[in-house]
Parts: sequence; structure tokens; C-alpha cells
Amino acid sequence: EAGRRADELLGALELADDAGKLVSEYSHGMRKKLALGCALIHGPRLLFLDEPFEGIDAVAVSGIRRLLQDLVARRALTIFLTSHVLEVVERIVTHVGIIREGRLAAQGTLAEVRGALTLEEVFIRTVGDERGEVRGLSWLGEGA
Repeated sequence: EAGRRADELLGALELADDAGKLVSEYSHGMRKKLALGCALIHGPRLLFLDEPFEGIDAVAVSGIRRLLQDLVARRALTIFLTSHVLEVVERIVTHVGIIREGRLAAQGTLAEVRGALTLEEVFIRTVGDERGEVRGLSWLGEGA
């Protein structure tokens, strides 16, 4: 069963052609996909993913996103996902929570939390922007 699942996961994660390589020869993105495969091989009902799309090209992100959405849609899996790439979050999640200083500051369906704003705008309003106005680099404008 593990072999069958491994073959299916390697295909779904577009790693089948590289299955014979040593993991040390894998790129960062390939290692991220392999880690996801390892997390999925035992058929979990609950999956925690921390920045799963970091370091992965846009085509691979799209494939992984579709795979995860399919698993969720078939009610085979519930995913808790953390990410700072809010555009990707908006495309994949049904519910969102924003944590500020270790506490849940906002939660609900994506539509409830977002309202008419983008998720990035809601996030900034919720956690605040302590940095204030961005200061420019004066030397970049010199001699132009």
C-alpha cells in the first residue's frame, strides 16, 4: 500500500521522473514537494502546513494548490495552513484566522473576514503597521 501511494504521490507532485535521484540532489522546491508527499502518504485527516509554497515555482504552486483543494473538497482532509503570501491564501482557503501577539484577532470564512477589502488590507488593519511610513533611500535618487 505504501508503494502504491508513493507512486501516486510522486506523480501528483510531479516528482516521478526524479524518483531515482538522491534527495540531496533535489532543489529546494522539490524537497518541499517531497515533504508534502511524506505528510500525505499515511492518509491524514488533519494536516498542518507551514509556508508550503515558499520556494516553489508558480506552476508547482498551482498543481499543489489544486491537489490540496481536491482533498479538502472530497472531505478527505482538513488543512491548517500558515503563510505570509496572502494572495495564495485567498485562492486556497475557505476559513481564515489572523493571529496578533499570540492571540486569535480575527476569524471566520474568507468572505466574513475580508468583507470588501483584500486579505492583505485586513491583515494590516488587524495587526497594525508599527513601522509607519517607509523611508526612501536618498542615494537611489541621486544623479538621475
